[in-house]
Amino acid sequence: MDYWRILKVPIHPTVLILVGVAAFLMTICLWGAFNSGAYVFGYMGAGFVQLWVFKYCYVLIERLADGAPEPPVMDIDMLSPFEIRPWIQTALLVGGGWFCVYLGGAAGWLLAAVLILWTPASIAILGVGESPAEVFNPRMLFRLVRGLGAHYFVLLLAMGLGVWLASVLWRSDLLLIVRVAVVVWYEIAFFALIAGLLHARRRQIGYEPSRSPERTAARAEAERQQLRARMMDDVFLQVRMGKHVEATAPLAQWLRNLDGEHAAIDATFVVDQAILWKRPAALNTLGSTLIRHLLRYGRADTALRVFERLRAESTGFTMDSAHDLRTLAEYADSVGRDDLAAAMRLETPVFHPPR
Repeated sequence: MDYWRILKVPIHPTVLILVGVAAFLMTICLWGAFNSGAYVFGYMGAGFVQLWVFKYCYVLIERLADGAPEPPVMDIDMLSPFEIRPWIQTALLVGGGWFCVYLGGAAGWLLAAVLILWTPASIAILGVGESPAEVFNPRMLFRLVRGLGAHYFVLLLAMGLGVWLASVLWRSDLLLIVRVAVVVWYEIAFFALIAGLLHARRRQIGYEPSRSPERTAARAEAERQQLRARMMDDVFLQVRMGKHVEATAPLAQWLRNLDGEHAAIDATFVVDQAILWKRPAALNTLGSTLIRHLLRYGRADTALRVFERLRAESTGFTMDSAHDLRTLAEYADSVGRDDLAAAMRLETPVFHPPR
């Protein structure tokens, strides 16, 4: 997830609708607490709505940190009382705050500072589904903070900004529903920031989401290698029957659909496999096809390595194109391989129909 996608989460329609619904319900509960004798029930109702928002926030961290492209839609599962992460976080903060007051003095202030510094890390650890005990694990905390680096100070600054914003809004004359909506929106935005930074810094903190560019690339490469293996089966079938020229057809078709980088990788792979087949007569046609395509992609470095590898394996290895041989000799000359370049210029290519 890039940083732009982090910024888009708080203005996503799903989040804005949730903020509107939660603010409406919480405002009704708070209005009842302020303007009737049932203030206990009013505060309890607002607390339950806030708890639902916290549940959504932890699911938000879990999904976005795992690589989901968009924030989740609140469903019945998120309203379940069995989601214990908000309860654990609330208990930790309330218990920690009470203990700070209990200690008092310098020790209380010191513990309060530690509690503030620890809060974003504890939210992140619980958000990605780690055991509650891990929020006290020094190694886990150190790895997380070190992996986030300067981004952790961004989280602390954002948390402080949220506290300041809530205090300013509480003393303002804005409509109650507006004040509540801004606070709820900021809570979700803060959790989204944590989720986005966890995903953006996943390698640094050692977190492996199920969805990431690396995993997507790995799956794509695995599929590509499977197709390459089928191509090599077709090539080997022709080689085994002694049809060395025909064996270059599937190879040439495969190489034509690659870029220069993958052509260099696959050429090395094909050479390794062809040598294992112990069919020296097939190396001329296969090697010539590989070198021809590598030169077209501008990968003369790999082409020269292929030539030397095949020549070392079979002293009778020759190419089928005088033009390609001259091009390769010029490259060898340019990289200081004068003797090799001179020897290549003296060779006479063996013609095979190009593929």
